[in-house]
Amino acid sequence: MDRAEATMEIAHLVSVLLFLFTTAILYVRRSHASPSKAGKAYCPHPNPVLGNTVEFIRNRGRFFDWYADMLRAAPSNTIEAWGPFGASHAVTTADPAGVDHLLRASFANYNRGTQFRAAQSDLIGDGIFGADGRLWSLQRKLASYAFSSRSLRRFTEDVLAVHLGRRLLPFLDAAAGSGQAVDLQEALRRFAFDNICHVAFGVESSTFLEWGDHRHQALFAAFDAAVKISFMRTLTPSTPVRKLTKLLNVGKSRQLREAVGVIDHHAMSVIEAKEASQRNNRGEGDPDLLSRFMAAMDEEDGGGELAAMFPTPEAKRRLLRDVVVSFVLAGKDTTTSALTWFFWLLAANPRCERRVHDEVSRSPDGDVKGMRYLHAALTEAMRLYPPVPFNGLVAVADDVLPDGTKVRAGWFANYSAYAMGRMEKLWGDNFLEFVPERWLSDDGEFVAVDAARYPVFHAGPRACPGKEMAYVQMKTVAAAVLRRFRLNVQAPTASMESPPAYEMTGGMKILGGLHVHLKIRD
Repeated sequence: MDRAEATMEIAHLVSVLLFLFTTAILYVRRSHASPSKAGKAYCPHPNPVLGNTVEFIRNRGRFFDWYADMLRAAPSNTIEAWGPFGASHAVTTADPAGVDHLLRASFANYNRGTQFRAAQSDLIGDGIFGADGRLWSLQRKLASYAFSSRSLRRFTEDVLAVHLGRRLLPFLDAAAGSGQAVDLQEALRRFAFDNICHVAFGVESSTFLEWGDHRHQALFAAFDAAVKISFMRTLTPSTPVRKLTKLLNVGKSRQLREAVGVIDHHAMSVIEAKEASQRNNRGEGDPDLLSRFMAAMDEEDGGGELAAMFPTPEAKRRLLRDVVVSFVLAGKDTTTSALTWFFWLLAANPRCERRVHDEVSRSPDGDVKGMRYLHAALTEAMRLYPPVPFNGLVAVADDVLPDGTKVRAGWFANYSAYAMGRMEKLWGDNFLEFVPERWLSDDGEFVAVDAARYPVFHAGPRACPGKEMAYVQMKTVAAAVLRRFRLNVQAPTASMESPPAYEMTGGMKILGGLHVHLKIRD
């Protein structure tokens, strides 16, 4: 952190303290509006004035583990936390019954809320991951077509096979031949990025083939910066300094604006390329996700409910930009995270690596449907390191969770998939070990658990529609890589006793990447 950034951080903290005293009346009001003691959740480290702010600052570099520690210690695995004078009040649970309540039983009472949208609006705008109500349901319906059985077959036979055979495997072959270490996390990210651009937008992306192109490096850096800043803003209340930095275009606000500018340029180039393709090949082939959203916005086709929500050409184009960015984020980061941790966990558990290799070697044609141990190993990797470790909603009206915890209207209601993967009561005394066998029956069949116990792909109406496609991609990539290469992890250390540090963003990236030496198997 340079001196200017340090100064802004200090100014931000000072502004928080000033904000506390200028809003002291909120504390008095909170004392009357707080839930009764009988309905109050376990609240560790509260300060009468600052709430959990001090502990949050101390632990913000290990936020997911900090919350996991607190949730394990809570009697019902549900905790309550709040900011200064009761601001940003939140209830967070790792109890399957509580997760089921939030995501299914009382789905209508929980949405993204204004603070989440304010923190994320520069990045994802009105895209599906920040939308609520009818806007969300219309986008969800359009997106669901992209993950149909027909689309899945096209993805497997055309997109995935081409990108794997012509890009990822030749790249790894070259790395093995050179003897140089490669950042596998970065390679997987570029592979996933090119894949999602092809399958969702019908646009060829060449970030993998053009590895050294500074434009691609700038784009990925912009995504990283925008995601990190937006995520940290989601966790903290807005302050006068944040508003001032946005007005003056300095500090984190300037970094975010510059990053979003790079992202916007890419998103608009995708839309323009799609428009050119449609003019030249109107009506040919199956429509992809972006084509469906464009058709829904086309006034010449009669428009529709979604088009009516965005009546001007500028507003329609802005939504298309939000769609592109949202699905790039979903396709680029989630499978990359899962596969990166999967390969690291195999390196740290050679017995499991041998079992996976034995299984994938028995199917040289690449058919992954019957690879049950591989499926279990990927599922186990995501139990320990879920691609989206923490998720939050906001209560529309007062509510009560199954354990009796009261949630007031306007409060955050969160659940932590990361913490749930580290619960002894859910997974037994070996809960911190990598044990793919826990997902297999005695005869080797995969045995799933309820999504409320394993909310890696969420649950209820917001459950991830791309789950099956994600598994196909992960299994296909993992099988192809492990069938051909031996991976020797150079950094970070492949040991369950010293797990890698993660970046503090909304995902689970390994800090510094996953550097491996590859050797072609005999």
